[in-house]
Amino acid sequence: MNIVDIRAQMEEELTWRQNEIRFLRNQLSYISADQDKKRYRKSLVVMLYAHFEGFCKTVLLIYVDAINHLRIKRNEANPYIKTASLADVFKAYANLDKKCALFKHALPQDEKLHLFSRQVDFVNMIDALWQETAEIPESVIDTESNLKPVVLRKILFRLGFPYDCFAGYEGKINFLLEKRNSIAHGSGKEGLEEKEYSEVETASFAVMEKILKLVIEALENKTYLSVV
Repeated sequence: MNIVDIRAQMEEELTWRQNEIRFLRNQLSYISADQDKKRYRKSLVVMLYAHFEGFCKTVLLIYVDAINHLRIKRNEANPYIKTASLADVFKAYANLDKKCALFKHALPQDEKLHLFSRQVDFVNMIDALWQETAEIPESVIDTESNLKPVVLRKILFRLGFPYDCFAGYEGKINFLLEKRNSIAHGSGKEGLEEKEYSEVETASFAVMEKILKLVIEALENKTYLSVV
């Protein structure tokens, strides 16, 4: 893994998005009427949210891809990476329709027995699972259609990052999401004041920069590995 190249890739991901928003914001100088400026800021909100979600998802997927390319074994990974890589195993384990092969005809409705059977299967697999490669599925980065602060916290938690690192900006990110959704659904007909938009843009890029820093530090310090 070339951390320098990965860092450059992620920084470029942030830079081009910042430049595009800056370019679009600068077009306000060509609009004279205050009411028209307010309406124009509505389009800025839509673009800003698109870049916010797009950046967070892209950078976190780059992190997942970097770890997957390392081909580390589960017994070498930290508990969060271990768990994330076992997503399919846990999904199968939670399948309540799976019956115990030995008793599926004699005791088809015995849920406790079938649960115990799955537990036995899991215990029998444990040693082998730890020796397998910790392959994290992309589904771990699930933005759930709207990257609300609570959704971003869940993603960060699954990857072992401090999930409350942007707590001071959550109010502004929620405001961004609410405005974007109201515009998309046709209820947000009012424009935005300059101060409103400026605060939301500042908060959005601050969170994006924090996510970038978290990922870079995790790769540089190898915090995805278990502590020996």
